Amino acid sequence: MKKMDVIFRQVFFKNLKSKTWLWIVLGPLVLAAVFGGVFWLMNQTNQTTRIGVVTSSPALTQTFKANSNDDQKYISYKTPSAAKSALATEKLDGVLTITNHPILEASLMKRTDGESIDRNQLQSILAQAHTKEVATQLNLTPAQLQQLFATPKFTTNNVTVDNGKLVTRSAKSQASGSAAGFIVGLLIYTFVISYASMMAQEIGTEKGSRIEESILTAITPQAQFFGKLLGILALMATQIAIYAVVGLASMAIMRQLPSNPLSSLIGQMNLSSITPNMLIFSLAFFFVGTLTYTVLAALTGSLVANQEQIGQATTPIVMLGMVGYFGALIVSSGTSPILNIASYVPFLSTMMMPVRLGAGQVSALAAWSAFGINLIFLIIFTWLTVKLYQTNVLSYSDGGILKAFKRSLQLQRTARKNNPIKS
Repeated sequence: MKKMDVIFRQVFFKNLKSKTWLWIVLGPLVLAAVFGGVFWLMNQTNQTTRIGVVTSSPALTQTFKANSNDDQKYISYKTPSAAKSALATEKLDGVLTITNHPILEASLMKRTDGESIDRNQLQSILAQAHTKEVATQLNLTPAQLQQLFATPKFTTNNVTVDNGKLVTRSAKSQASGSAAGFIVGLLIYTFVISYASMMAQEIGTEKGSRIEESILTAITPQAQFFGKLLGILALMATQIAIYAVVGLASMAIMRQLPSNPLSSLIGQMNLSSITPNMLIFSLAFFFVGTLTYTVLAALTGSLVANQEQIGQATTPIVMLGMVGYFGALIVSSGTSPILNIASYVPFLSTMMMPVRLGAGQVSALAAWSAFGINLIFLIIFTWLTVKLYQTNVLSYSDGGILKAFKRSLQLQRTARKNNPIKS
């Protein structure tokens, strides 16, 4: 244990002081700060679009004024010259001139440097006004007009099958749950690429520089393997703790702001879909998923013969991570038999299953079954990796990663034949 602790401390403190780990931690925070600042700035600089309406019809004027809101406001002008004068002095962003003889026609003049104008809203209001005008000409009463354009009521209920029972889920709840699951998958992918590559780099550098022989004279390969694994996991836990502190501090600061963009964003989400079970499941999959990929990185890192092959060692990790990430992206908008099966497959399941659970595509029992499959696979895969690691770490092959892996399997079979299990 003492020797494993030495490896653990060496890996942890060496990387803790490195610029690479510092960028892994600060990179996402910088990006989040930039996007948050842009979002806040857009909210602060977003002004109401002001449109001057020129028409001789009092009914049209009232219709446009009734449709004014915080995004787009309509101001009545008696003459086109008065409206254009206001546009020239930048009091307006556009001028809408409407004539209704012999038919309703409208023309829009807008400033190129003004606020954006919602043309769809303009067309909608004009369509309403035209309908009322035609109804008046046909002597239709308001009740007849409402009956004529009444839309049949159509409702949609989203349900999830849970233990043979139908559980209703709102569309907003389903979207929020799917988004939460996808964020978990994205976090797993980000951590996998960062820390699995770091693990492969750690082992590959020592082996490629030929100092591995000196290290293993004082420590067993198993102790070195688990020492490095614990060091990487400790770095990961440190990063999560930093993000938790920064996140809580940011939320506390934003609550003090007079205009809090976070409140409006959260108000658009239905957080009822993010249940304690969902949080526990996501954390469990996050732990097992990143650990599985890190063990894979230790295996591929032990296969390198020189430092130039470290890139080859990280390729399988990146490829598997990309497949899982894109699988999570696709499954968030719908599912299929292939995606259903893939969501139970280790390496892919860790990113896809949280999304499916959040979207209500699977029950809690199915999700925890997938977790059980991943946990059993992790135990078996770690045991097998430790066996191969003992062989690979002092074995060198210039034929590439794949040939080194085949040679490692051959050496394992030879070792079992030379040391048969005694009954």
